[in-house]
Amino acid sequence: MQIDSFTVLLFGLFIKLVLGALFVVFWRKNRDAPWFGWWSATLFLGSVTSILFMLRSGEGLVTLGIGNAALIAAFACCWQGARAFDRRRPLWAPVLVLPALWFAACCTPSFLTNVPYRIVLSSCLVAPMLAMAAVEFWRGRRERLPSRWPVIVIFASFAAFFATRIPMIGVLPFPFGAQPVQPGWLGAFNLIMFAHTILLSVLLVSMSKERLELDQRTKAQTDPLTGALNRRAFMSRGTRLLQRHAYERAPLCLLFLDLDHFKSLNDRFGHSGGDDVLTSFVGLVNVCIRPTDFLFRIGGEEFCCLLPHTTMEQAHRVAERIRHQFEMMTVDVAGTPVKATASLGIASTDAFGYQLDTLMRRADTAVYAAKRAGRNRVVVATADDSDTWGTVVPLRAAGA
Repeated sequence: MQIDSFTVLLFGLFIKLVLGALFVVFWRKNRDAPWFGWWSATLFLGSVTSILFMLRSGEGLVTLGIGNAALIAAFACCWQGARAFDRRRPLWAPVLVLPALWFAACCTPSFLTNVPYRIVLSSCLVAPMLAMAAVEFWRGRRERLPSRWPVIVIFASFAAFFATRIPMIGVLPFPFGAQPVQPGWLGAFNLIMFAHTILLSVLLVSMSKERLELDQRTKAQTDPLTGALNRRAFMSRGTRLLQRHAYERAPLCLLFLDLDHFKSLNDRFGHSGGDDVLTSFVGLVNVCIRPTDFLFRIGGEEFCCLLPHTTMEQAHRVAERIRHQFEMMTVDVAGTPVKATASLGIASTDAFGYQLDTLMRRADTAVYAAKRAGRNRVVVATADDSDTWGTVVPLRAAGA
């Protein structure tokens, strides 16, 4: 059965208009999602191309010049939507310059009537933009969205589809190559374009929904003041992390961090001053730990830090570095330089096993021992029942 090109164009036009309108609605409801604006422009510009090809058959300047210029602009907008999705600044030059370049070439009669030239130029303009859209999504792969990789694959497939037209110029009928047009091949080309458009539209909406859900989960597990993970995240992530380490029999250490004399700071400088000290402390801790470590605000001035695949000796070096650098830090509170210190307790899985509540209780007890011993020090919790308060580690230089 032969594929009817006009039917595919008509059906594709209807779908693109509906999807474009839906994307406009999504964009207006959430102005923090500008990518929907770019992708709606993609669909509407593609609709302009479909309308011109349906109403003005042939190879005139309006159909080939304006129609294909709109299609090139559509792909440029699609690329910019990919940049916007991963919070990069859109580039206006491809949207304006590349369609103008195509139209200028079409104003030359020798180019307009030369099918191989048109295929080479259009493919050289479109394929790189689709490939760049795939690259943009690939660059944001650290944001783990299930639909991201299918989107990358489809954009790469779309780019390869246009790129392979160049070596097929002397082999396949138009629009796959430059040989005389055949209705079935034209219909197949439009069907491939339509299939890619539908798949991408569905996956892009799905990916946007996945990001929204991820943002909501992240906000639910993040302390709004300091940006550290909260107690809920500590319980859920800590439990999973310890289960994995228990299975691997890998070492893990828990640091319990408590700012010294924090109530007096609040009394002296008010809660805003205390907040400044807390945010400065969290920033310092994040610098001192690895990207694979986790910092949690348990409540008030109390924090926990989980150090995966870390021995007691390594954890002690981290804790001492945090303690020393915080002691040396000066926090500007309403124009007044303020210094503060912290007491830290360490509990390891080697000593206490892989139960989160046990590690937290032991590390908390070690912090109390640090405060009883004079504060601003690191205490290592021990498994010796006769030593209720753990082992007080003498103050050392940073990095010791």
